[in-house]
Amino acid sequence: MNHLKEMREIECDYKDFYESVGLDIFDGPLELEEFRRIIDEGDLKYRPLFLDDLSDMLQEDVFFHDNQDVAVFQHYRYMPAIYHEHAFFELAYVLAESCTSYIGTHKTELSAGDIFILPPHTRHAICTYSENGVIVNILIRASTFERHFLNLLPNNDLLYDFFVKTLYHSSDIPYLTFKTGKDPQLTSYVLQLHREYMRNKRYKNTMITSLLSVFFVILLRNHEKDVMIPGTASLSINENTIFILQYMQKHYSTITLSHLAKFFNYSERQIQRIITAATGMGFSENIKKLRMAHAAQMLENSGLTVREIAECLGYYDASNFRQLFKKCYHKTPLEYRNEARKRNTGR
Repeated sequence: MNHLKEMREIECDYKDFYESVGLDIFDGPLELEEFRRIIDEGDLKYRPLFLDDLSDMLQEDVFFHDNQDVAVFQHYRYMPAIYHEHAFFELAYVLAESCTSYIGTHKTELSAGDIFILPPHTRHAICTYSENGVIVNILIRASTFERHFLNLLPNNDLLYDFFVKTLYHSSDIPYLTFKTGKDPQLTSYVLQLHREYMRNKRYKNTMITSLLSVFFVILLRNHEKDVMIPGTASLSINENTIFILQYMQKHYSTITLSHLAKFFNYSERQIQRIITAATGMGFSENIKKLRMAHAAQMLENSGLTVREIAECLGYYDASNFRQLFKKCYHKTPLEYRNEARKRNTGR
């Protein structure tokens, strides 16, 4: 990581600008036009700091060349926090020291080992005003992010619903922050990603996307519970959200709302709000979705009768189970099983 700690020429110029114009303009994020005005009104030697590719809406073709799916850059130290959006996902990894991110009007202080993931079209800014601050920005095409991150989770997993809702359908602040505590495995993969991106070797894109996939696997395996919930005014979700979703995922065949509320020491109304805020669905809808997904798997992969499957999932009225399954999959359990068998046998 030593090569990333060395100040580059442009960072030295930004530092000189930072020290010469006074600290007031660096107290918070700037609009792009405000930064342009400060540059234009200042010393001519600072004009090159307004880079050609600076824009308040960054497009994929600026960063992704030769059919690349991922771009990896070290963030410029001492560059002002400038509000912008982009048409791709961004994963920022703090390798050393700390940084400040502004997402909408929400300010977050991040330290070494922290990761935040931003979806496209999220207004944000980021900065570090320290020679020792090292931030690696991993820019990912939207389709690539979905393929290499979201596809790691089964789509009947409550965490999948949580991530999708947070990143795509949040009415508040759409981003995810992971506190990884300087996980050495993740650090190693970020350094490998950066090193591979700076090289010009055969199969570069394949190597980078493969490294990224492993990075995401380690992130979810080691730090699934370390995801931080964006702060919102309504704060219907909290630090226990991931644990609640995981508990529901594990005990969906027998769990009740009253048991879940009691286990986590909430009222039923409170925990219902937490679940709805995290997944976009209430407790009953989530449980039904989990049970029906498991029923579909059992119909396809087991020899149990429909009644036996219903009872395994907590439905002691087989007729009611059949109605719920048909409403979910638009076919009866037996029709689903027969179609699955035809697909599997190729007949």
